[in-house]
Amino acid sequence: MRRSLLVILLLMPGAAAGRAQSAPQLEFEVLGADVKAQSRLSPVNQEQLRATVRLVGLEDPGGAVRVVLAGEDTDVARATPSWIAGFAHPPADTVVLFPARSLRYPHDSLEAVLHHEIAHILIARAAGGQPVPRWFNEGLATAAERAWHFEDGRRLAWALVRGSPITMDALDALFARGNGHATTAYALASAFVRHVMDTHGPLAPAAILAAQREEGSFPVAFERATGERLDQAERRFAAGLRSWERWVPLATSPFVLWTAVTLLALYAIRVRIRRKAERRLRWDEEEDEELGDVELSPADLDRVPPDGAAALQAGTGDPTRDHAFRAEDVPDDEPPPIGGRR
Repeated sequence: MRRSLLVILLLMPGAAAGRAQSAPQLEFEVLGADVKAQSRLSPVNQEQLRATVRLVGLEDPGGAVRVVLAGEDTDVARATPSWIAGFAHPPADTVVLFPARSLRYPHDSLEAVLHHEIAHILIARAAGGQPVPRWFNEGLATAAERAWHFEDGRRLAWALVRGSPITMDALDALFARGNGHATTAYALASAFVRHVMDTHGPLAPAAILAAQREEGSFPVAFERATGERLDQAERRFAAGLRSWERWVPLATSPFVLWTAVTLLALYAIRVRIRRKAERRLRWDEEEDEELGDVELSPADLDRVPPDGAAALQAGTGDPTRDHAFRAEDVPDDEPPPIGGRR
């Protein structure tokens, strides 16, 4: 018989006590890595650890978690694919991090990797050691690691454009196929887990894990905790993504992209032409103002040839435009024009 989410949460140990959860104790060990690597994790965000404990529904986080910072020359690093920045081994309560490795989606910092892997340890404890599907494990750990942001949306949109499968069983297969496929699986798993939390409340993961601890079958536990079958939740999730499927392929098509580039180029050309015209107009106005301020005395006019003086009096202001100087027009006490003779 199915029980509601509220009933399950009330039956969880300590749920009604209202006591604040404590954070799990972390014991660090440096194994062939730069000793400075641990400083990148200090201090660890204790509130985020407590939030993860609440997220998975644990009253007591359990024993200490061993965190190993492994260098690339260690056996464990050589045995682990280079695109993996860390992993958790719940049976041994151990997390292994590789500080020297480049971070890849969904992680954006070494501390984010730490919180992600600690979440895997706590998820296993909340499920009582019962198997948890990879998609739920990774999706919930990503939600514990950080909030949803732009890169998640971009990865999800790209997965839809590529036509990636969105059934949870298919996601488990993607995780096993390597880095590129795992990136798509992370985006979809994280989006689905957040969809479950948006639909059934933020306590839904805790209720699912509590039911899993009792049932041992994840589909049964999911339905018991949410009142919805897993395949129904998948269809609801897929239906919500259909609006993405309508506009994402169009927005990312070559026609739309080149049209946008062309329109931007035309706009830039228009702006440049307008600014050039405004600059020329400003120059003309400044030149008119300068010429209008010129004042010549009668003695200056006597030194200008007759035609030039008439031009100045007429207001042109530039006798060289209206009269070609002749050598005889130049007074004896003045040097000849450039290139001219006396």
